[in-house]
Amino acid sequence: MEEYVKEGKALCGPLVGKVIAGALQMGESNACMKRIVAAPTAGACGVLPAVLVPYEQEQKIPEQKILEALYTASGIGQVIALRASIAGASGGCQAEIGTASAMAAGAVIHLQEGTGEQIIHGAAMSLKNLLGLVCDPVAGLVEIPCVKRNVAGAVIALSSADMALAGIKSRISPDQVIDAMKEVGDLMDVRLKETGRGGLAGTREGQEMAETLT
Repeated sequence: MEEYVKEGKALCGPLVGKVIAGALQMGESNACMKRIVAAPTAGACGVLPAVLVPYEQEQKIPEQKILEALYTASGIGQVIALRASIAGASGGCQAEIGTASAMAAGAVIHLQEGTGEQIIHGAAMSLKNLLGLVCDPVAGLVEIPCVKRNVAGAVIALSSADMALAGIKSRISPDQVIDAMKEVGDLMDVRLKETGRGGLAGTREGQEMAETLT
């Protein structure tokens, strides 16, 4: 992916290309047991750094500002954790990648000098766009489809941040978006909540991979 971006072929442009590459790298690092920071979970660890590191490198953001952005992100994650869930086992992947995407959107909006209102609406739009996403890891491993879902969460964070900074708001209030995510997670079948039984994990190829690895 990095070579593809360097060749100038990325349809999304160089910044988003670097974000995609970063999310893949972090997801792969987690899958092969390297040291990572759960943000908010290990399975979603690639979203926040994939958004912030390329942005910081391009914009030369001071360390203090990055720390403020991380503090903003952690606040968003804490609200979601208290009001709903950040665990795939209880809320599906929407609770993990969705929360990470909301955190990243809020962080980058802060770096863009956005208002508090823009931050929460950017976070809400990220969460809305991932509502209903199931947790279906093949063979129970945080690899397929988790690594590539980090990419989706990171790119959605950027698009949601841009919408919020442009003045677009979530028609459903941020708190109620979180409540809706909890409701969807509660209604979700257990086979779609980190059990490795449904969704992609339940496909013939998914089951064959699981048998090979166990």
